[in-house]
Amino acid sequence: MKKSVLFTIFIILLFSISFINAQENATNDTITGDTTAIDDAYDCLTGKVSGKCSTLSVEEKIFSLLAIGECKDELLTDSLSAGECWPKSPSCKLKTTAQAILAYDKTTIDTTPAEEWLISQNTSPPDVSWYLQIDSSYETICSIEHIGGTYTVQLNEDKTITRKSGSAGCLSISNDFWLKVEPGCFGEEFEISCDKDFQTSLLFKRQTSDIWHVSGKVNPASANGKTIEKIKSSCFMEDGECDYEGSLWAAFVLHHQGYDISDYMAYLVTLAEENPRYLPESFLYALTGEDEYKTNLRLRQKAGKYWEETGDKFYDSAVALYSITDEPPEKTNTKNWLLDPNVQGTDGCFPTNVRNMGFLLASIWPRQVNPTLSDCINAGHYCVSSIQCETGHTLSGYTCPGVAVCCDTQPTIESCADQSGEICSSDENCVGGTTTQASDVTGIGEVCCVGGTCEIPAPISECEDYGGRCTVECSSGETEEIYECPFFGDVCCIPGEEKAASLWWIWLLIILIILVIAGIIFRKKLRTLFRKAPPSVSPRPGMPPAMARRPIQRRILPPSQRKAPTPKPAQKPSELSDVLKKLKELGK
Repeated sequence: MKKSVLFTIFIILLFSISFINAQENATNDTITGDTTAIDDAYDCLTGKVSGKCSTLSVEEKIFSLLAIGECKDELLTDSLSAGECWPKSPSCKLKTTAQAILAYDKTTIDTTPAEEWLISQNTSPPDVSWYLQIDSSYETICSIEHIGGTYTVQLNEDKTITRKSGSAGCLSISNDFWLKVEPGCFGEEFEISCDKDFQTSLLFKRQTSDIWHVSGKVNPASANGKTIEKIKSSCFMEDGECDYEGSLWAAFVLHHQGYDISDYMAYLVTLAEENPRYLPESFLYALTGEDEYKTNLRLRQKAGKYWEETGDKFYDSAVALYSITDEPPEKTNTKNWLLDPNVQGTDGCFPTNVRNMGFLLASIWPRQVNPTLSDCINAGHYCVSSIQCETGHTLSGYTCPGVAVCCDTQPTIESCADQSGEICSSDENCVGGTTTQASDVTGIGEVCCVGGTCEIPAPISECEDYGGRCTVECSSGETEEIYECPFFGDVCCIPGEEKAASLWWIWLLIILIILVIAGIIFRKKLRTLFRKAPPSVSPRPGMPPAMARRPIQRRILPPSQRKAPTPKPAQKPSELSDVLKKLKELGK
């Protein structure tokens, strides 16, 4: 074999091995959250922003300041009255102002004027209905006192309400079970007393919805005791009307700054189902700490990689993860997706704009932008949501990622049962729900499954093992492959991107190359092994081995020198008969 052929095979082998190692390294780096890739992303953003702040939009300046501490002064010039609201032209917006407050939170800029501007933009939402509920195990007479007078009702054994006396100025019976509060009476106190043990609560719902919500806690009282209920219903308005996205951001930021935003919760909760594109679960989880919102948010992740509700998967993923301070699988999946070489460029940039780049880094890989603040965790404290720090004290002068606050007390983790979950054993998967931390999950491999069921996984088919799905017919964007499926008639459909990522053919090529090289190295032995040896000739007794007969080599003559064979003369019939006769006699 020529040396050039050997050299070519050797180069192919080295290239294939290098390619495999590069792919494996990229995969390992993605899974572990390679710090080099994250550094590259920060370098990319810095290169796009440094010295160019004056050319950026207001939102790009906000998230550049939030992520890398750039554009602080330039952003301030975009505000009305030096920091009251953003942008000053054409008019201030709730969302932009709230985001600017968030960006300036870890700087020396005073955001009080902007916070006061947000609070001043409140009004009563016209599409939220409020109801007073009175409950008792007995038939009882109750009186309700308010600024408009006294209203007396009877609570019957079947829980229905009958009016007894009094003006119905603020209250009216609705659906026989509740007392509807008129919008003009919002903010007033209602004092309730009954002649039997009872309890009261406030309900609210969207006027066009059948979903009811309980506001606050249930207030019990003994016979002739009293409870007080007060309706708090507000929203943040923009252009004279309640703005849901702006209200989400305003309440989110004011809550982070330590304000009481309970008046806005009814509006945010009731309209959440009608505004899924804003990912309200992320904001409501930060505002309430209720795991139900966190679970629903995690279930909305697309393709196990990102969130996409507005058509912008980068911005929506940053919104979704900004309120999640722990590390659930969905957050890890998004990190892996972003750091995948097919998404992140060789220059470290994500294929999106400056705003989204800054928001993603601040949301998922936040870094210290104010050197005067100390790291909360390094100081021995805990970075948690403000809700989780209710049993402790929020510490100032420390920094935490995202909207987490520095708390001096470790948060209490609820049991799986308290979170309405189910503990899955090590051989079970959480199907249709999400996993979360729980105090009673102690076994190896156990998880707390919330919103789903624990099921033993079915055996994975060869098709599924290669990232495909078994079905009757492949859809567009999929390729039919020969991998096995468990049911007869099904074919294996591999998504295009998954198929491209498959490396089985490279391993096959390497194996073939290794076999070729092995054949070259051991070619002499293989030639001896596979060559058909001639029959051996034993030397006669007394003859030395060297005298053994060698095979006679045949000389191949050119075709032009080959003589035509001379045919033998045919035997006569009599001679043939004599031969056959002799053979017959010998056989007797």
